[in-house]
Amino acid sequence: MPRSNLSWFSPLALLTRAFGQIVIISYVPLSLARSGSHFYLGFGLIYALPFVMQLIFAPLWGHLLDRRGNVAQIAAVGYLGYAVMELGTAFAPGIAAILLALAAGGVFGAALSPAAKWHTLRLPDGTTHLSRALQGEAGGWLAGAIIPAAGSYLGIGLFHQLAWIGVATLAMALVSLGSAGRFQAFPKPHATQTRDEGPALARNSWLPLLGVLLQFLSGEVFFSFYGVYLTTYLKGPLWLYSLTLAGTTAIGLWLYTPALRLAGRIGAERVLLATSLWYLVSYLALYLAPSVALAAIVFSVPAFSFLRIAASLAFAQAAPHRSGTAMGAFDAAEGLACSLGGPISGAFVGAAGLVALPLLPLLVSVLAPWPLLLARRRSAPTTVAGD
Repeated sequence: MPRSNLSWFSPLALLTRAFGQIVIISYVPLSLARSGSHFYLGFGLIYALPFVMQLIFAPLWGHLLDRRGNVAQIAAVGYLGYAVMELGTAFAPGIAAILLALAAGGVFGAALSPAAKWHTLRLPDGTTHLSRALQGEAGGWLAGAIIPAAGSYLGIGLFHQLAWIGVATLAMALVSLGSAGRFQAFPKPHATQTRDEGPALARNSWLPLLGVLLQFLSGEVFFSFYGVYLTTYLKGPLWLYSLTLAGTTAIGLWLYTPALRLAGRIGAERVLLATSLWYLVSYLALYLAPSVALAAIVFSVPAFSFLRIAASLAFAQAAPHRSGTAMGAFDAAEGLACSLGGPISGAFVGAAGLVALPLLPLLVSVLAPWPLLLARRRSAPTTVAGD
C-alpha cells in the first residue's frame, strides 16, 4: 500500500483520547457522588491522576518522538494506556483500585497526545492540520458528554459502558500498529529561527507559560466540581449538566477554525489575554450571583477553543524544529493545571463547602493576565530578515 500523510490519524487519536478521558474524569466522580459517597478528595484525585501522569510522562514521550520518529508505535502505546485506564476503572472494586488503574495506564496513555500533535505539525500547513486535530479532540469531548448520559437513560451503567470503551480502545491500538508502514518519513524542519525570532510568547519563556498555566488552572478548579456543584448544591438537573457539557463542546468544535484565524491575525498573546479576562469576568459574576442558569452559562461559553489554539500555536512557534518536545511541554503544562485543579478543589470544597466553589477560580483568574501583560511589556518588537 502506498505511503501517505494519513491526515486522519491525528484527529482520530485525539478524539479517542478525549472521549475516554472525559468519561472518566467527568462521570466517574459524579456517579460515585450520586451513589452517596462524599469522599470529595478522592473525587478530585480521580479527576487529577490522568493529568499527573500526563505532566510527568508526556515530555518524555515527546522527546522520544523527536529522536526516533516512530509515531505509529508510540501512538499504539498511548491507546493501550487508555485501554488500561478504562478497563481498570470499569472493573475496579473501589476508589483506591480506580486510582491504581489510572496511574498504571496513565504512564503509557500520556504518549497519545504528543504523538498526534507531532504528526500534525510535520504535515504541510501544519497549523491548519493542528486546528483540525483539535476539532477531533473536541469531537471526543462531545461524544464523551453525550454517550454516558444517553446510556444511563437506556439503563446501561457507566462502568459497563467503560468496559466496552476499553475494548474499542484496544482495537484502536491495533489499527495504529497496522498503519505504521503507511507513514511518510517526514524530515525534521531546519532550526532556522534564532532565539529572538517569533512572537513574544516564544521569546519570553516562563512568563507566558505561567499565564497559560494559570488560565488552565482557573478552568480546571471549576470544571472538576462543576457537575457536583450544579446538581448537588444548586439542585440543577443532571440533564442540564450533560446538555452544557455537550453544548459547549459542540460550539467549541466549530470555533477552532475562527480561533486559528484570529490568532493568526492579531497574535496568540492577544488571544490569551482576551480569554484570561473572560474567565475573570465570568467567575466574578458567578461568585456574586450564584444560580443554576448563570453556572450553566459560565460553563457553556467555549473560551477553551481560543485558549487551546493560542497556547498550542505559542508552544509550536517557540520550538518549530522540536515539535515533539514542544507538544510534550504543552501537555505537561495542561497536565500540571489539571492535576492540581482536582485535589485543590476537593480540599477547598471539603473545607469550605460547595457554596464557595466559584471563589477559587476567581482568585486564580485574577492572577492569570499579569504574566502575559508583563511578557508583552518586556518584549521589544523584532524584525525578521526577509519580512
